[in-house]
Amino acid sequence: MAAGLYPTVMRHTINALTRPLPIPRPFTPSLRDRVEGRTVFITGASGGLGRRLAERVAEAGATVVVTARRGDELDELVDRIRAAGGTAHAIPGDLATGDGVDAVAAAVLDTVGAPDVFVCNAGRSIRRSIADAEDRLHDYERTMAINYLGGVGLTLRLLPAMRRRGGGHVVHSSSIGVPSNLPTFSAYVGSKAALDAFFRIAAIESRSDGVRFTNVHLPLIDTDMAAGSDWDGYSRLSLDEGTDMLVDAIRRRPHQLNNPLGSLTALAYATMPGTFTRLTSRMHRQVHGA
Repeated sequence: MAAGLYPTVMRHTINALTRPLPIPRPFTPSLRDRVEGRTVFITGASGGLGRRLAERVAEAGATVVVTARRGDELDELVDRIRAAGGTAHAIPGDLATGDGVDAVAAAVLDTVGAPDVFVCNAGRSIRRSIADAEDRLHDYERTMAINYLGGVGLTLRLLPAMRRRGGGHVVHSSSIGVPSNLPTFSAYVGSKAALDAFFRIAAIESRSDGVRFTNVHLPLIDTDMAAGSDWDGYSRLSLDEGTDMLVDAIRRRPHQLNNPLGSLTALAYATMPGTFTRLTSRMHRQVHGA
């Protein structure tokens, strides 16, 4: 393939596979069926996907508990939900520290008990090539603190109560970078892959207690976190489309949820890792000039 044609073909292919397939699911419970009269705890809810999901589940009749560092924005969200007739509670906190995780988990249990649905959505994204990270180990430490240890810590604190109650559902806002090995996001993708693995093991150990886990491999979403990601010309999901993927996860409770691109890249790497690495490296050079 001509060098000039390759990036164009890859870009159109990726864009065509970005959006989830519109598969009718007439027998799948609705969001209201899943959450009405139940509690949903969402981290990273002061903006973006977390905020939009909180509004959606509140509209469907859930009692919503939201946490983030920005307490004023949480209060505004809770006021908005209550003004619309919903029930919501704000628990500001910093999930990048062990003490912060403990405080948030204790407040959740004191406020609503074991949540029926826990959406692990808080996260930090860092875009930097490994070659440019020679003296930046702290980038990886900061990312692991919130993206991995924050999610693990909350799960360790909340899961026993969910198991005693007899069930629950944990949803992880993961990344398509996990199956696709997205270049320049090694800190972010590494932390998300670690939490993916933790939740896969937790799913095995907790299944007999009725607790389900779902890793949602979200593509690039049009949010502040994705700003400046150097993927101009490549499709991003709108905020509503990204929220729809999380809603679909709550409704269906699959082990993992991918868009077509995520499923294809996972299969390609599992069956042809050498070819996949070669093609992805070529695309990386075309996009980033590396």
